[in-house]
Amino acid sequence: MARDPSKTEKPTPKKLREARREGRVPRSVEVSSAAILLTGLLFFYFAGQWFLGRCRWLFQEVFHHHMLLVVDQDSFFTLALFAMKQFILILGPLLALLVVVAVAANLMQVGFLFTFKPIAPKFDKVNPVSGFGRIFSLRSLVDLAKSLFKIIVLAWVAFGVYRQHFVEFFGLLNQPIHDILGFLALIAFKIIWRCAVVLAVLAVLDYLFQRWDWMQNLKMTKDEVKDEFKQMEGDPQLRARIRSLQMAAARQRMMQEVPRADVVITNPVHLAVALRYDQERQSAPMVIAKGAGVVAENIKKTARQHGVPVVENKPLARLLFRTVKLNEPIPTDLYQAVAEVLAYVYRLKHRQRRGRTVNG
Repeated sequence: MARDPSKTEKPTPKKLREARREGRVPRSVEVSSAAILLTGLLFFYFAGQWFLGRCRWLFQEVFHHHMLLVVDQDSFFTLALFAMKQFILILGPLLALLVVVAVAANLMQVGFLFTFKPIAPKFDKVNPVSGFGRIFSLRSLVDLAKSLFKIIVLAWVAFGVYRQHFVEFFGLLNQPIHDILGFLALIAFKIIWRCAVVLAVLAVLDYLFQRWDWMQNLKMTKDEVKDEFKQMEGDPQLRARIRSLQMAAARQRMMQEVPRADVVITNPVHLAVALRYDQERQSAPMVIAKGAGVVAENIKKTARQHGVPVVENKPLARLLFRTVKLNEPIPTDLYQAVAEVLAYVYRLKHRQRRGRTVNG
């Protein structure tokens, strides 16, 4: 099936999570096949003597002690139980090792994933038209090409080993059966070993292809990406309303701090910055409220209502508004300018207190 050319965007994390829940993950069967073949080969390389010894002992035991048994129900059951037990002891370690490797190979590719969705009944799986389309799809042709390429490469590797030892085959005519079997086992081991290495390389390439193909199939159109983000973030008008409410709440909290300010520095019309300095708790004066336009007017109005001095200083007001964030201390390069304003405010408050004392 041809891909939609309009799907040019990478899949979003939400799309990837949904694909994983549905069991659509990049996985190559070649990885498991190569891992199982290499594991079996290594098993026979390191434990081949033990395996052949156990097989030889089993045949000797059967032919020497069990061939002369009278066949009846009890003897047949005993012989079957003995054979089953020995086969489990001989093949059990190999089969258990292969199962562990097969599971590990799949876990390395897709991680732990348990879902029934890939095997759930679907109409398009039994629909003859859909089935015909899958048979002659691009993916089927790619799989066929990969299989043919794998067969050709493995046949070429096996023929290469045979050609290297072609002359030696004629010398086997006068050799004892033990030497012939040993030679054939050596040739078989070389062929299987080289084929396993080739399969491992093909498995890595196939996994990379499967992952690339998986990403290509999950690509999205620009409209799909926009729709998904809208669903995740909500309606734009609703988001704007929420942001408006949040800003209003933040301004209200800020205005509640203005009565606690020591001074409000103004532009004088467009800007207003409220400062507070607690010498016991703060190392420097802090901006507790600031604003422009209507917000600045509200700050000045609130300050006058609560007796907070309002001082006009255009350069300082602009610097504080532009460089200092809300609820942050002023920078060191503004210490001198702010200190002069605070000193003026403290002197003003002191004269006001003295005047009230004298009048009192």
